[in-house]
Amino acid sequence: MKRVISLLITLTLVFTLAGCWAGEVSVDTTFEKDGSGTRTIVLAVMDDTLSTTPITNPDDPDGTEGKGAVINNQHITGGIAAIYTWLNDNAPTWMTVEAMTTEGVTRYFELSYTFTSFEDFLAKYEELVDLSPSAAWADFTAEELPTFECEGLFTNACTFNESIDLVNASLDWAVDGIWTDIYDEATLAGYVTKADISVLSSYKVTLGGEVVEEVSAYDADAVDGEGTGKVLYPTGPTWEVVGEFPNTTAYIITAVVAVVVIAGGVLVVIKKK
Repeated sequence: MKRVISLLITLTLVFTLAGCWAGEVSVDTTFEKDGSGTRTIVLAVMDDTLSTTPITNPDDPDGTEGKGAVINNQHITGGIAAIYTWLNDNAPTWMTVEAMTTEGVTRYFELSYTFTSFEDFLAKYEELVDLSPSAAWADFTAEELPTFECEGLFTNACTFNESIDLVNASLDWAVDGIWTDIYDEATLAGYVTKADISVLSSYKVTLGGEVVEEVSAYDADAVDGEGTGKVLYPTGPTWEVVGEFPNTTAYIITAVVAVVVIAGGVLVVIKKK
């Protein structure tokens, strides 16, 4: 009997774990040719209190694998909406925290910030990474840090590089804070860690009209345990985008030089006459 009870408890915990769906994070960045721009971070969390019927597990969209409905609200002290309060109280002062929005059964939490140059981007990036209790900017080598370089005369080809490890490190201050301050393991203790409560689900960079994007998608053939079918998330490990911008200054200088040369030639002809 004890073995049966133990088995039932284990199955219940596994069932519950399957229903605790990670918050999905998207990172969207736009760069101008001078390195300035905007980065927007959106955390999407499914809230079971918004649905009158069980929320289908995204890893089991047709419900044939018995993975259980999504149950998130009970694992956040104060409910899913409490995430907004935490972010608003703990985000850096230069970061804008938008009011929580709701669409269907999902709560959305948006953070954004602007940067006036690539140097400003790096400075804010470094601050975010160093807010993490488990990562530091100094942990990364120069080769692992983001880069932004432009070259060319009449057309500037600007290249931006970034790694998924650094992106995740810059998000850890929020993930760790939510995990430490308001996440309630409840029946998931020992089955869920900080690494399980969020995942990078979408990455996008726009530079000079060029876009690099990697988004999560359900793959019916992906191996998941003893079965198949699961959501696959961006893996990086690095992203590179090359955008082209016209170099207006080069055109102006060339035009001015041409005018001077032509004017000089005309004067020479006049003097000879």
